[in-house]
Amino acid sequence: MTERGPDPDETAARERALANARAALGVAADVPALIWPVVRIKSAAPGFFLVVFGAPQAAVGLAAVDRVSGEVLAKAQLPGQTPHQLMSAEEAIERSGLGAGTHAMLAWDPVPASRSPFYPLWQLRSGDKTMWINSVTGAACDTLDAPRGGGSA
Repeated sequence: MTERGPDPDETAARERALANARAALGVAADVPALIWPVVRIKSAAPGFFLVVFGAPQAAVGLAAVDRVSGEVLAKAQLPGQTPHQLMSAEEAIERSGLGAGTHAMLAWDPVPASRSPFYPLWQLRSGDKTMWINSVTGAACDTLDAPRGGGSA
């Protein structure tokens, strides 16, 4: 069996998202960035990429960029004094207590559990159980109606 390389369309979409986010925020090319794909929870809208600029402990900018069009949907400049780190899928699964075989993906739409695209939720599914973990704060909930989570857009 041969191993497949990265999807060229996905790679191009990531590169476009990163470039558009840099331009929208005026972030220099030498500033490090992390990028995560995020799907929509409820709507049929395409997902987006969440882009975080800066060192792990000092975020200087955030952007949500449409995966299809490359349009910057939301952006924020930060002072570079605190982190904006997303926990890994593995950490979210561990916090949930759901165990092996749990499917995890970052998801977001404006819901009481998270009003900001900068705070996507880990959607965790194991059998017939679904849990939600705020990817930045670590807050857990069994329903999207829980009034917890990150900020407002």
